Amino acid sequence: MIITNYTAFLETYTKLKKSFKIRESSNYVEIVHQSGKKLYHNKNNKFAKGLYLFRMVKKDIQNYISENEVNVYQQLPTNFYNSDYNRENETIGIDINNAYWSVALLKGYITEKTYLKGLEKEDLKSIRLSTLSTLGKKRIYKVYVNGEYSHNEEKNESLILQNVYNDIRYSTYGVMYELSEILQNDFYCWKTDCVFFKNTKKNIKIVKEHIISYGLDCKIEKMG
Repeated sequence: MIITNYTAFLETYTKLKKSFKIRESSNYVEIVHQSGKKLYHNKNNKFAKGLYLFRMVKKDIQNYISENEVNVYQQLPTNFYNSDYNRENETIGIDINNAYWSVALLKGYITEKTYLKGLEKEDLKSIRLSTLSTLGKKRIYKVYVNGEYSHNEEKNESLILQNVYNDIRYSTYGVMYELSEILQNDFYCWKTDCVFFKNTKKNIKIVKEHIISYGLDCKIEKMG
């Protein structure tokens, strides 16, 4: 259930001496009634439009881990630079489109239905990333008993869900690493899901073909 004025809602709950717990993030507030019913207040109107994605992703991943082991790809850095690269080269970048979201689909963590839902609207990028980056994270709730603040409650981290997110990340960086090996001295750096290298037609063809071979889409990025 979505509520529009959570401040007034809380005042009513405390006056009526209700027991509940509340968790606040940068985009929304979650209130859990003592019955277990969950209420949400959206701080960000754009974020509100994509809340359904959290439920879809959670369901997909729960289905996946109920039938499969999660084997995390080798740990790689988010950004990596080639210290021997000649920076006088004309440099160009190629970026994987919707990288984490697409890798989550390719690895089977989310279904095609969820994948397509996440791409329906232009302004869902931050929501897509949040559905994955929050996997398994510790959550802290403020607990109210009979309308009075009592204590903080920590919901433990889930290692298996963190492993899902890490596997998505490292698998993405793995594509970058492979390209660095292929390009050798023409490789400059990778930054998350974008690889930068010496601008030649041959190199552009190599990079595009390698990314596309995984079923991923890409686009040209200029050095910034």
